[in-house]
Parts: sequence; C-alpha cells; structure tokens
Amino acid sequence: MTIDIFVIAFYLIVINVIGMKSSRAGNMQDYFLGGRDVSWGLASLSIVATETSTLTFISIPGLAYVSGTGFLHIALGYILGRIFVAFFLLPAYFSGNARTVYEYLQQQFGELPRKIISVIFHITRLLADGIRLFATAIPLAMMMNTESYWVPVMIIGASTFLYTYYGGIRSVIVVDTIQFFLYLTCAAAGILLVMKSTGLSFAGILQLAPAERLFSFSWGLSGNLFTSYNLISGLIGGAFLSIASHGTDHLIVQRALSCRNVSAARKAMIWSGITAFFQFGIFLLLGIFLITALGGKKFSRPDEIFPFYILHHVPHGLRGLMLAGIFAAAMSSLSSSINSLSASTAIDILKLDTRGFDDAKQMRFSRGIALIWTLVLVAIASLLGSTTSPLVELGLAITSITYGGVLGLFIIARLFPATSDGVVLGGMLTGIVTVAAVFRFGSLFWPWFVPLGCLVTLLTSLIIFCIFKLIKSP
Repeated sequence: MTIDIFVIAFYLIVINVIGMKSSRAGNMQDYFLGGRDVSWGLASLSIVATETSTLTFISIPGLAYVSGTGFLHIALGYILGRIFVAFFLLPAYFSGNARTVYEYLQQQFGELPRKIISVIFHITRLLADGIRLFATAIPLAMMMNTESYWVPVMIIGASTFLYTYYGGIRSVIVVDTIQFFLYLTCAAAGILLVMKSTGLSFAGILQLAPAERLFSFSWGLSGNLFTSYNLISGLIGGAFLSIASHGTDHLIVQRALSCRNVSAARKAMIWSGITAFFQFGIFLLLGIFLITALGGKKFSRPDEIFPFYILHHVPHGLRGLMLAGIFAAAMSSLSSSINSLSASTAIDILKLDTRGFDDAKQMRFSRGIALIWTLVLVAIASLLGSTTSPLVELGLAITSITYGGVLGLFIIARLFPATSDGVVLGGMLTGIVTVAAVFRFGSLFWPWFVPLGCLVTLLTSLIIFCIFKLIKSP
C-alpha cells in the first residue's frame, strides 16, 4: 500500500506544480477566460474532462455492471445536442462578447433574469458537484478503511484547490487535458488487466457476459419508452440534456468562451461530443468486463464496484495509478466548478469589474470567492453518504430538474429577445417546479426531465404572453 500512496501523492504534487506553472492570470479576463486565447483542442478535451468527473469513472462501469450498457443511447444524443449548441447558441454569445453565459441574458432581457439564472446555476452546481466530490471519496475511504467520508473529501478538495486558486481557468484547462489522458489510460488498463487475470480474450469475455447487459439498440416502443434507456429517450433526452448543459451552463460554456473565436469554439464543442461518446463506450465496456472479473459479486452500492476491483485485484503501483485516475476525474470537474462558480459570482452577481477596483484587487476578490466555494462544496460532499442509487444518475437527475426551464429561457432569448422579463421568468419557474414535482412524485425516467421542463417553459411563456396581450388590448 505504501507504493500506492506514494504514486497518488506524487501525482497530486506534480499536477499542482504543472497547474501553477501554466498560469498567466494577471487580471479577471485571464483568470476566468484565459485571455480568450485557448486553443480549441485543449478546450475540447477540457469540456470532456469537466463533464466526466468521478461519476463517470466509477459510476458508469458500476451502472453497466448492474444494468447493462443502455446509457450509450444517451451518449448518442449528446453529439446531436452539441451540434445544435455549436451553430445556434455559440454565435450569439460571441457576437455579444459575453464573458459569462448569463451576461448574454442581460443583453437580451435585463438584469433580473441574469441574476436569477446565475443563482439557479450556483444552487445546481453546488448540489451536483457536491455529489461528484463525494463519489471520489468512496475509493479513498475504502483504501483508508473508514466509513467516514469527511477526511477523504477534505484531502481531495484541498489538492484541487491549490492550482485552481492560483492559476484560474488556463491552469484548469491544461490540467484537465492531462487528467483526461490519465483516467482514460487507467480505464483501458483495467480492461487489459481483466483479460490478463482471467486468461480470456476480448471476445471470450464478451461471450461470458450476460446477454441482456450487452449493448443493443432499443426503440423503446414496447412499453419502456418513458421508463428506461432506449434510442428515442436517448436521442431526445440526451440531446436536450447536452444542449442545456453545454449551451446554458457556465461550467461548460466557459471553455467555449475561452476560445479565440466562434469557429474554434464550434470545433471544441462538436469534437467534445464525439470524444465523450467513445469515452462512455470504454467505461461501459469496463463495467461489462468487471462482471467476469468479479464473478457477478453483489454490491450494496454500484459506485463501489470499480473501486473494490482496484483495491482488491489490481497489483500495487498500478493500483496507485488507477486511484490517481479516479482523483484526476474528480479534480477536473471540481476545479472547473470552483472557477465557473467564482466567475459567475464575480461577474454576474457582484460585478467586480464595475466597482472601480484595479486588477490586483479584482484578483484578490476572485481568489477569495474561489476559496469560499471550495469550502462550501467540501461541506456539501461531507454530508452525503446514505444514497444507494448510482451517483451518476442522481447527479444527472438533479441538474436535469433545472436545465429544462433554463434551456427554454435561452431559446426564447435567441428567437424572441423582445419578450418581457415577467413572461420568460414565469415560464421558466413553472418549468422547473413541474419537473421537480415529477422527480419527487412521478416515475418518469430522468432523460425526459429536460425536454419536459423546456416544453412547459415554452408553452407557459406563450400562455402568459397571450394573457398580457389580451389585458393590454383595448
């Protein structure tokens, strides 16, 4: 175990050194947008690394282990969604020279929608990324042989905070790229290790896997359209989720806005979808291979499956590297969340750039905000621990509750910018409340949350608009 701890510690030190060395942050523009000079290739890999997180690295294999590879339907929809974002939303953001995606809303409607959406973004990100951080603490807690998660959460939070605090978005993007290759290499190594330990070929392991777990296209027309993964729910739900997350959530849009121009941002966005699809395929395949490697062993929490395999079946040294891969997946998302939350707080809510502060003071405030959000995320993650559902589904369900309403508002902003604040806010809040009620009391499968919220928002906004029109007419 000593060598594993050394490998993990060495990784955490090196990645922080690289992150701080790659920083060029001298003002808020550099700290939050990288001076708008980030190459599209780095931005694209950073997008994938940011959305991946530990939830993907440990929960997606666990999901495939217990229920199969149907999640790949969603990944197909992701590609369609990003193409839409690239050609429908990104040009508007660049033409308005927006520094945050919510600043664009003020250009279209006014200050109130900008602040409300920014607050919703803060709440959603804190809850979803608190879950992501907690997921990372699972393997570390297992390695430390403790049922308490607050110490592992603190270790990961502190390790991520250092380069994020110092370097800003450029450091985050550079480190994200390194972490992307690390955790993907670790996933591939897991597949090869299963083949070596079982003495079976690639095809041989697939032949032993339960037939119902292997990927097959299902249209969802046999009664499971709204209750399980299928091609229709995947293409529609995945596309809507991707449009909302990659077109209206500053966590992801921030990377596109850091590119040199809209053409580069488009390349980054579209290629991130293609890369993410193949990445999901690798993680799902790993989960199928683990069925054979572990003999179908039962687990109380799906997210414990891959960490259990690492801790009990992977040789020392490689075990440390694979655990570092888990931390890499977590740190890429956590650092991105800290920086995007800080950007929205500083620019959308506090508007530091309008207060007459010099660059040095703006930087001090920005870094102080980053410290505060790090502490809040650590606190939220420390309170989790009772859920037995796959954390990736829980995290996606939470973000999907608000995404539909927010996406509907952005569509209105793009197509009907003259719409009043009251109309769009009323429609959006109705959409969010509707999806929250369905999540709490209904049985609708989570990929449909975003399409439902978006549709309710658009219809409600139209109804409110017509009512106002009738009231004002003579």
